[in-house]
Amino acid sequence: MLGRDRLVRNLTEHDFFGSAPEPLSRIKITATLAGFEPEDFAEHTDWFRDGRGVPFWFDPETGDVLPEKTEDRQNLACQIVFAARFDRESLEVETARYFNDGNDIDVFADENYVGVPAKLIRDIGFFIVPANRSWDRMLSFSSELFRRVIRSTDGLPAETILDERDRLRDPARKLEDDARLSPVVNEVNEEINNLLGTSTPMRLRLTATDSAGVLESVMPHFQTGDRTPIPSKRQGSGLVSLQSLFLLLHFGQKRIEDGESFFMALEEPELHLPPAVQRRVLSRLQALSTQTIISTHSPLVAGYCDADSLLVVRNEDGRMDARPMLPKPLGQDAINAVRRLYQINRVETAAAMMSEFLLVPEGRYDFDWLALLLRVAELAPEREQPCLFGVRIGVVPTDDAKVEETCETLAKAHPKVMALVDGDPAGIGYADALDAPDAGAKKVLRWPDDWTMEDVIGWLLEADEAAVIARLDTDLTTAPGDAATLVARLKSSDRNNNGLKGDGVAYEIVANALSESAACRVRTRVLLHAIAEACAGTENPHFTQEQGQGGHIPRLVFTQ
Repeated sequence: MLGRDRLVRNLTEHDFFGSAPEPLSRIKITATLAGFEPEDFAEHTDWFRDGRGVPFWFDPETGDVLPEKTEDRQNLACQIVFAARFDRESLEVETARYFNDGNDIDVFADENYVGVPAKLIRDIGFFIVPANRSWDRMLSFSSELFRRVIRSTDGLPAETILDERDRLRDPARKLEDDARLSPVVNEVNEEINNLLGTSTPMRLRLTATDSAGVLESVMPHFQTGDRTPIPSKRQGSGLVSLQSLFLLLHFGQKRIEDGESFFMALEEPELHLPPAVQRRVLSRLQALSTQTIISTHSPLVAGYCDADSLLVVRNEDGRMDARPMLPKPLGQDAINAVRRLYQINRVETAAAMMSEFLLVPEGRYDFDWLALLLRVAELAPEREQPCLFGVRIGVVPTDDAKVEETCETLAKAHPKVMALVDGDPAGIGYADALDAPDAGAKKVLRWPDDWTMEDVIGWLLEADEAAVIARLDTDLTTAPGDAATLVARLKSSDRNNNGLKGDGVAYEIVANALSESAACRVRTRVLLHAIAEACAGTENPHFTQEQGQGGHIPRLVFTQ
């Protein structure tokens, strides 16, 4: 859409859906460009006039693009379109980039369209930093970007380059005069003289001894203190990957100072960088760029950004599904549970959003237990029992008793929200409330009657009760003695009577004891895999369907 031709790879059939495009198959992408100042299209004749674009109006609140301005908040905009088709005769992909005039036409059938000049594409100032940025010579004259940065400032250091060229042509200490090399060089010179009959002595130089050779031989080095500088190719991947960012930040700063546009796309900023550096890189980019587009698989990177600026993109059976994590900033009337979801727990929420299924447990303690059980399952050496929970399920840190509100909010950003509730009266009440068309949850899973999460822990422990209780009697301050006592204490918040509910240290101790028993590890994997299959709609012997109150969504009950 906005790339220069020589920097964009050629399209093939695989870029079309299904990889077998028909004659009428088309790729069509429309970009809306705003930010014109002043917002009078007559002042921007490069963009708006005969033979160029037509004015549109962009509404930042709704995202709508309108032919006429109806509200003061709407901004002047221009639309350009990128289209492509596969020519079945030449076996090549034909592309076109043109101004959108509001008419939905096939530009390949009717070639009467207004193309976008390359100069305007350059003026937009769009730059991309790809995920593959391991080239160690980015900060050298071998890099086109480095040359562009040099040209954008005061130009090449021509005199210095020419001086270095002359020095290399006639160095003070010549390699061919070295005592160890001179015999070989002299013999070669004698052979040349005998064959050609003229004296054409060989000389050894470090470059091609022209200015291009000098430029090509320049290699970036980095120095720590007063130690010997180390070339970039000997540096760690983090510093090497940052070189392109150094250049673009400098180039962007220059464009901003000159009153030009600058915005960029950065693929996976988390590569090779520690979290603190990731945060600083993002902050610097956001402060400098008019707009920053970032793609990431890291919830930490996503968590640095405001929730309303995050777009969750997923592949749904070959079709792209893209939804904002939060459609618009939270209002003053937003409840605390939703605020925590998108503010305090934004990293955990973003991590869950990246999964195929979103699981909303009944409360925060259930979230903590599921995270610990996943660690028990994934660290288990046994692999006979599959467990796809960690691969397919993302667990949301739910506020206690806010299952309905959480499901309703998350359903706007994720198409597969599932709820997991207790089997007590309160949990069944949540399941009934979620059994409505607009409640957000696509399915409700619940524990057996009268069970809570603590009963699940007791069931897991019973796979090897004697060994696990013996370990807990040693590790816990007050020995439980048996599984029933432990479950009762896990349900109680009364610290005076040895209650353990909400005690994170005790939860860790119990999880560690489970992880030391092969039987408990296998049962944990069985449990989590059953949850994953129930969410995916796959039959599993540990979940049976029951009739819900409304019958709008499936309700599955866990069975031992």
